[in-house]
Amino acid sequence: MSEENVLISTRSLTKRFGSKEVLRGIDCDIKMGEKVAIIGPSGSGKSTFLRCLNLLEVPSGGTVTVNGELLFGSDMVEKGDSLAAIKKQLHDLISGEYSEEVRTHREEAEGVKEDIRRAKEELGDIKTSIKLLALKEKRSRGTAAKKPGESGTSESKDTDGSISSRLEAARAAYTAKKADIASLSQKLAGINAKIKQKKAEARGAADREEIARLTLAKREAAQEFHKAKRGHAAAMKRTNAAIDEHRRNMGMVFQHFNLFNNLTVMENIMLAPVALGVKDMNKKRGELLKRKLRGEDVSEELAALPSRLEIEENAKTRAKRLLKRVGLEDKADVYPSTLSGGQKQRIAIVRALAMNPRIMLFDEPTSALDPEMVGEVLEVIRELAEEGMTMVIVTHEIGFAREVATRVLFIDEGVIKEDAPPKELFGNPRDSRLKEFLSKVL
Repeated sequence: MSEENVLISTRSLTKRFGSKEVLRGIDCDIKMGEKVAIIGPSGSGKSTFLRCLNLLEVPSGGTVTVNGELLFGSDMVEKGDSLAAIKKQLHDLISGEYSEEVRTHREEAEGVKEDIRRAKEELGDIKTSIKLLALKEKRSRGTAAKKPGESGTSESKDTDGSISSRLEAARAAYTAKKADIASLSQKLAGINAKIKQKKAEARGAADREEIARLTLAKREAAQEFHKAKRGHAAAMKRTNAAIDEHRRNMGMVFQHFNLFNNLTVMENIMLAPVALGVKDMNKKRGELLKRKLRGEDVSEELAALPSRLEIEENAKTRAKRLLKRVGLEDKADVYPSTLSGGQKQRIAIVRALAMNPRIMLFDEPTSALDPEMVGEVLEVIRELAEEGMTMVIVTHEIGFAREVATRVLFIDEGVIKEDAPPKELFGNPRDSRLKEFLSKVL
């Protein structure tokens, strides 16, 4: 297929949540008429990738192109990483942290800190034991005082003696543990003194030319980062202006239906088409009225604009047709809470189709369903595939992916590790991780 057939394209797509990098540079083209199944282990980035395609998740870097138009593009995170790396390198050089001896002592110090932490936990446990034993000893003596005639029995003496000996042992252990902590603290102080000395020696031996080079590189990297930051802000401004228009052409079906329980099935389906239809109508009317003020004759165009009632009737007619298609025309006036899981998911698919999208995105559409309900949802998706709808499906239904998809992507650790037709990918996998994954799910 030519580039003209590409509906969505990503290049070097990345996504981070804090310090966790979920997507690590994904290049992918989704072409008109393709049925792309995305498989992989849980947590590999499949759903995040899907949500980045329509910017429900804003990527951290890379580009997303829709119908040849750049929807998102940014290298801000990449430039930020470069700046952070140079800053760290320069800091280590100036402070002396680059020294191998300093690093060795740092590791030793971390080990001693962990020993101190564990010793303090043990000290706390011993302290608790001492309190409990002291309380038992006090109660034991009180019981003996109330019964003077029995206080000399061997049983009472044994009990009292046992508690006293355990309490004495616990107090001795407490003293010994405090001594251990003091010794470890002294050892840590010695290591820190060595670190300070070695850092001073490393600073004295630091390459001044290298420091000058890194200082210049830091300044240039900072300029590049701030330039990328401004570019990112501009890109997001363009994206926010265009995303609603693009999302009209991208239907999305989620794992958990996301139907509005306070609206009937029909109202759920009609909500978006009516809202956007009215918005378009008002925008067009505003443009026509501006032209009228300039003296143009726009009476015919104004008369041709649909009314809100006509928009609602058209949306209702399409909704009824789609409900009949999935066998739920009798559920138009009921609320989602009265439906089964399979019925809810079919309604969710109808709601997405009501916008007449060019591509459908399915995010594990059967994961929240009971096994007996999976088939009815997959059948609807299968029918859409047979009609030529472009689809991207994140799924754990390997058999379904093998049967319906024209391409299968295997994503693991945030990258596409294999991209091939189902017969090739399932029949002759090349990637070792894919082989391991298939051995567990097939």
